Amino acid sequence: MELVGEEKRIQALFSEVRLADEQTAPSFVGVWNRAQARTTRTQRAFNLSFVAATALLVCALVSLAWWVNRAQRNQEAVIANVPPITNGGPMRVVQPGYQIGKDPAFKPVTQPRSGDRSRALKLAARRQAVLMAANRKAARDAKAIESWQSPTATLLDSSSDELLKSLPQLNQTVEELKSFLPSQPK
Repeated sequence: MELVGEEKRIQALFSEVRLADEQTAPSFVGVWNRAQARTTRTQRAFNLSFVAATALLVCALVSLAWWVNRAQRNQEAVIANVPPITNGGPMRVVQPGYQIGKDPAFKPVTQPRSGDRSRALKLAARRQAVLMAANRKAARDAKAIESWQSPTATLLDSSSDELLKSLPQLNQTVEELKSFLPSQPK
């Protein structure tokens, strides 16, 4: 019967330890709520950083497209502003169905001023000079590539290259052909 008393004492000790643990250990619900709050915060932070990076990338792409489009328009405008070279007199535009002397609304259209024309001619000449310089440079580069030789090509040359690169004649005898082969012990 001592066992029964001993068991009660052990049970009492275990219950005391359990009460002490319950007082010191946090509750499961509290720990669970804190863990859930942390994951939503990190998800929100990740989502916000992802959205910010995506917005920055979209802005960069849009500005790049705008810049390229603007550069193309400027280049087209420079090319379009070069006037055609004519004899220098005023140019008249006549619409179909009108006679030149009888229409009071007809106004002759004149050529651009000589300063504008000279500037356009200078731009065209400069553009053509740049193009010719680029063509000359490309031709020089092509010649340099064409005439390039390997620095080790001379190391591969030997005095018997002519012999090794030539074929034997059909009228040569077998004994003469054996002179091309290295001597073999019999």
